[in-house]
This record gives sequence, C-alpha cells and structure tokens, in this order.
Amino acid sequence: MKQIIKEVANKLGIDTVGINSCIDYSYLREFLLKRKINKEDCEFEEVNIDKRLRARNLFPECKSIIAIGIPYGRGYRLPAFTGKGLLSVSSFGEDYHKRIKRLLNKLAEELNKYLSFKYVDCVDTSFLIDKEVCRTAGLGDYGKNSLLINKYQGSFINLGYLLTDLEIEGDTIESKDVCGNCNICVISCPNGAIFPEGGINARKCISYLTQTKNYIPLNYREKMGRQIYGCDICQLVCPKNKEFLNEETNNDYSTLSVDLEELLSISNKDFVKRYGHTAGSWRGKNIWKRNAIISMGNLKLKSMFPLLKYELSNPSEMIKIYTAWSLLEIDRNSAKDILFNDLKYENESVKKEYLKLLESI
Repeated sequence: MKQIIKEVANKLGIDTVGINSCIDYSYLREFLLKRKINKEDCEFEEVNIDKRLRARNLFPECKSIIAIGIPYGRGYRLPAFTGKGLLSVSSFGEDYHKRIKRLLNKLAEELNKYLSFKYVDCVDTSFLIDKEVCRTAGLGDYGKNSLLINKYQGSFINLGYLLTDLEIEGDTIESKDVCGNCNICVISCPNGAIFPEGGINARKCISYLTQTKNYIPLNYREKMGRQIYGCDICQLVCPKNKEFLNEETNNDYSTLSVDLEELLSISNKDFVKRYGHTAGSWRGKNIWKRNAIISMGNLKLKSMFPLLKYELSNPSEMIKIYTAWSLLEIDRNSAKDILFNDLKYENESVKKEYLKLLESI
C-alpha cells in the first residue's frame, strides 16, 4: 500500500510524499510549554497544548498519516524597492490552502480505488503541529528558521496531509542538521526573530506581525518595511533555496507588488474581488490597510501625507494610532502639530497613544 500511495501521488504531480505512523507528539510538550512561558508563541496556535499533541484528538480513528509537499515560488526575485507594498510569494496565484486541499482529496479518491479508507484532510488550519507531522513523515528537517527544508525541494514547499485509518508502516526517517554553521537567516531576519541555535520567536517574526490583530510595538513597525502580508527574507537568503530561486519561470510575480494608496480606500467588496483568491486575503481588508499605513511611513512617502492625515478621522482606533505613527515618520514637524491639535478631540486610549508617540520623537 505504501508503494501504491507514492505511485498514485507521483501520477498526480506530487513528488514529495511521505508516510507517517507517528500520531502522538507528546515529546514536544515541554518545548511548547517553554515557548508559551517565554511568550514566543502566537495567537494563531491552539491554546490547549495537549490537544495539539495527538492526531486522534482530531481524527479518533487515525492510524497513519500521508503527508505531501508542493513546491512554490520557483524563479522568484524580490521586486525592486518601489513605492508599493509587498505580499509574500506564498500569496502568488490561487490560495494554496484550496490547491493543496484539492490535491489531497484527489489523492484520497484515487487511493480509495485500491482500498477503502476514512480520512481527514489538513492544510495549515488544524490544531495539530503541521511541520512536525510532515517532518516525521520524512518530508524534511528543520532549518534554523524553523521551516522544513526538503532535500530536493528546499523550504519553498506548501504542506498538507491526510489523517487516515489505514494501518501502514511509516517511512524510515533520519533527522539531520541541514544548516550546520550557516547563520545567514539568523542575521538577515529584520526583527531578529530567529535564534542563533535555531528556532523562532513567533511574536517577532515579520510574517506574524503582518497578520496579528494585536498591538505592534513601536520598535517593530520600522522592521516591517513594505510588507503587507507575510515575509520571505529567511527563505530568500537560504543557500538551500538558491537552485530553485534561479530556475527559469513564466510566473508573473509582479502581482505581489500592491498599490498602497488603493488599500487606503478599497471597499470590502472590491478587496475580495481583487485579492480574495490569494492565501493572504483571509486576514481581511482592515489588517492589510493597517500594514499599508505602516509601509507608507517606512517608505517615507510624502505624497501620501494628505491622504494619511484624512485617516486620523477614521472611526477605527487601530487605523488612527498607526496613521499617527506613519505621519510622524514621513514629516515629523507637520505631524507633530497635527497630533497636538487633535489631542483634545480624542478619547483616552487614542490620546495616550498620541502622547507616547510625541514623547518618543
């Protein structure tokens, strides 16, 4: 059955596939607890650690897991530094969640022709530890940036898996140190989120910061650069990806550069129409708008000052406080006068933020 699974997967264009009979990850409890205590986790993770440690908490009949890795980002080049915002290459084309889910279900459909079985498909959004599920299926080993690095595909791979009730012996895996003394990603991370010994503080990761609804500290905002959703830097500098990034491709990655001015005024309907097909659109228009405002400040876009000034009247406190910061980054003297004048009109929470900004200049 193991051979059949891999042959069927290959026929569907899935070159990276592994079988995992490890369905209990209790050995990670101490590691996850330490991350939580040190506040290195994030709000997108399941808060109940024990729930995350057993595949049967999601699928009680689980006996084995079929994991797949689908490459993306081949031939990608970081766009020139312009006045536009930037989406991660993971948001190129169709939402990978939909694409991988479709492949997993097609794989299950084809395998059911050989042997009937039950399954649950998982792509990124389950409470299980996706990377560990796929690592123990032999799809790769952790790089220092905490991403799985596949021997043949590098780290630019989307992961997915089927929890099944099939009794299949797992693939033999042998964990390897894929990074050695290399620390390029560690020194290249804009916000120093990657630990020298490996691992990541999720709350400092730029990709996380573009997605969180939590307050972004002042000293983190400038590190976000022009990112509207996600971040690719630790992968782009990784020597393990050099070969794939140098591949010739017909992909038009220019679609990852987004108009910042448009994001200030775009309606929910138009946002869905324009960006709804991308993996990053799930976070919604308002978070993208917040990130656009931060990008304008980081890019010192003086032409955007009048439009940003108008956003100080936005009913959203979130938009107001990031707008105030961005205005100060673009034109400190003009913005300072505007914020001082607006203090008397704001509620206590916004006023407190304005004062903090003014005291920091």
